[in-house]
Amino acid sequence: MFASLRKIFSFLGAMGQGVGTRHLGLIAAGVAFYGLLAIFPALTAIVTLWGFFADPVLVEQQFQSYSNAIPAAAFGILETQVNDLATGPKEVLGWASVLSIGTALWASRAGVGALIGGLNAVHRTPARGGLRSVLRALLLTLVLVGVALVALATVVVAPVVVSFLPLGPFAGFAINALRWLIGAGVVLFGIGLLYRLGPNREEEDRSDIVTTGSIVAVACWALASWGFSTYLENFGRYNEVYGSLGAVVAMLMWFYFSAFIVLLGALTNAILEQMREDAPEPVKDTADDSVPDDVMPPETEAEKGDDPDEHDGQDADREQDAKIS
Repeated sequence: MFASLRKIFSFLGAMGQGVGTRHLGLIAAGVAFYGLLAIFPALTAIVTLWGFFADPVLVEQQFQSYSNAIPAAAFGILETQVNDLATGPKEVLGWASVLSIGTALWASRAGVGALIGGLNAVHRTPARGGLRSVLRALLLTLVLVGVALVALATVVVAPVVVSFLPLGPFAGFAINALRWLIGAGVVLFGIGLLYRLGPNREEEDRSDIVTTGSIVAVACWALASWGFSTYLENFGRYNEVYGSLGAVVAMLMWFYFSAFIVLLGALTNAILEQMREDAPEPVKDTADDSVPDDVMPPETEAEKGDDPDEHDGQDADREQDAKIS
């Protein structure tokens, strides 16, 4: 019990020290700034790509169902952008699909690139340089946008599938529960991809998709979003201080908390990995040093020596010969 408590306190101490020495707060601020610049191009890319296969209005409808997971001030800004994209003229959306989708993905890359830099700082690995860094960030941006599109399709199709099940009055509850489970799964998978593909590490050192750090990050992010929303509804007065920019400042703060939590989850993985490497190897049991006969090395002729029974027979023969003579 005391050994377990020591490990827990050692872990918490290492986490607290890591937050300071690796400058998580400062890095999270930079990631939040780039995230604010990247979120609107990312939404443009998602809605535009979705428009190739289905009605963009579905994006707005499904986005509404997650209003409780995002602070109201931030949700209002994002909802306006999604609504403008989804309900805009089809020719405008098509024009955007031709001219702007590449620009949108390129702009979104800046936010992902900043987060990759933060993950490298957490793991204390050197950042990739030049074109390689840009391409890695762009590739990861494409992967995350693809994950968002697959998740959106799943959220749209899932209620239709559930409606065919004989759930009776529980159908509505099942649909809502499934929607939230899909949302949590997408966030977990997205963070896991960042942890695995983001840092500049060798293949054998990369983390799994689902790790302790990613689970901690999802749980803390949900709790922080709820807490920040409650604070804004009851105590926050950003509009009184920042005027018309109050909603933007609130969204920037939410991005800061989100980035800090993602980096905190990565630090959790890094500390646990270091503790496993520093743990002493278990002592082998040396009570039984016997070696099985089938693995014993064969005896040499010198080790075998002479057989005592053979010596006794030779002595008896010599005595018999002496008596006869």
